[in-house]
Amino acid sequence: MAITINMGTLPRARVLLASCLLAGLVIYTLFSALRPSHPPPAQSRPVAVEHTEPIPYGISVFEFDNYQKHLVVPKTHTEDVLWLTYFPPELLITTKLYLVDADPETLPPGALTTPMNKGHEVMAYLTYIIDHYYALPDITIFTHAHAAAWHNNDLQIASTPVMVLELNYHRVVRHGYMNLRCHWHPGCPAWINTTTTVMESIKKEAYFHAAFRELFPDDIVPPILASPCCAQFAVTRDTIRVHARERYIAWRRWIVETPLKDDVSGRVWEYLWQYVFPGPMRAASLETMAEACPEPHVCYCDGYGYCFGGAEAYRMHIARRERAEDLRSRLRMAEEDKTAVDDHWRREGMARVRAEIKALDDECEAEVVRAKIRGKNEALRRKELGSEFSG
Repeated sequence: MAITINMGTLPRARVLLASCLLAGLVIYTLFSALRPSHPPPAQSRPVAVEHTEPIPYGISVFEFDNYQKHLVVPKTHTEDVLWLTYFPPELLITTKLYLVDADPETLPPGALTTPMNKGHEVMAYLTYIIDHYYALPDITIFTHAHAAAWHNNDLQIASTPVMVLELNYHRVVRHGYMNLRCHWHPGCPAWINTTTTVMESIKKEAYFHAAFRELFPDDIVPPILASPCCAQFAVTRDTIRVHARERYIAWRRWIVETPLKDDVSGRVWEYLWQYVFPGPMRAASLETMAEACPEPHVCYCDGYGYCFGGAEAYRMHIARRERAEDLRSRLRMAEEDKTAVDDHWRREGMARVRAEIKALDDECEAEVVRAKIRGKNEALRRKELGSEFSG
């Protein structure tokens, strides 16, 4: 039976428990985001919305479903994965934690491991599919081990658990595959040019043509590969099983045997998942299989329930966020300039910049609150999304 995620309808004890768990989730996520290894997301502020109660991070606007799910997470022995304990039983998630740098002498019984640590997350993802091919759940979610990262969704405080908690699994089932990242850059549009021979250090484009030919010898090499980075996605059992188990074994063997370095083989696969998993919505042509760049406002609204009212309203919101980040960057540079700090007039200018940043932050946070409240209304979601509506 479906259960609506509505704090007002839950028993008092469950409300208190859910509130405590969510408070811990947000605190843990913000702590992780502030670690120096990742650029921290903008800190959120509670903003009152007239006649409407804000919906906390981690509370989905969608109904619980009956889909069985696995959450596949590759990790090293030093990575903290406490956030994996935050998922309520109603979400029907079973965690599959793969240790990629296992020490055989200290490995606990039953621990999941990979044949070797190569290809970044690809080795664990393919190993999971090979291991579970005949016992796959309805949906498998593949993520990295960190609780927060720059490549997660900005509107969800860059939090991995928040993305998983708020995800609309009906969209995953409808499309067969969904990249968890909504923002286009990096990855979209027309990101990887497979025809180039120019060697550069970021995209690794020059390696793609040969690698594609080796991995898909019977397929035409698409001239362009595009999808939002960074290899975190959800996919259905039927979509995985479009390919035989033997093919996944061959792809993993390629990772093991390729002379390409770890970062290169990992980067190649980062922009191949949308091609491997086109699902029923994109299998019609080479171009739609190779390029999967859904409009960000559609991804946020149908995928997570953050509905701004349309593409233009979303674009204006992002412009305000970018303006605030630009001002923050300039302010940091000015604060590092001792002469600027000692100059009375420049100090006043810096104070005005801080005030503008605060006003922009407050406005953006209020817009996010309203977007999620709007997303809770199925009729408004349907109106904004049209044919993209998934339920």
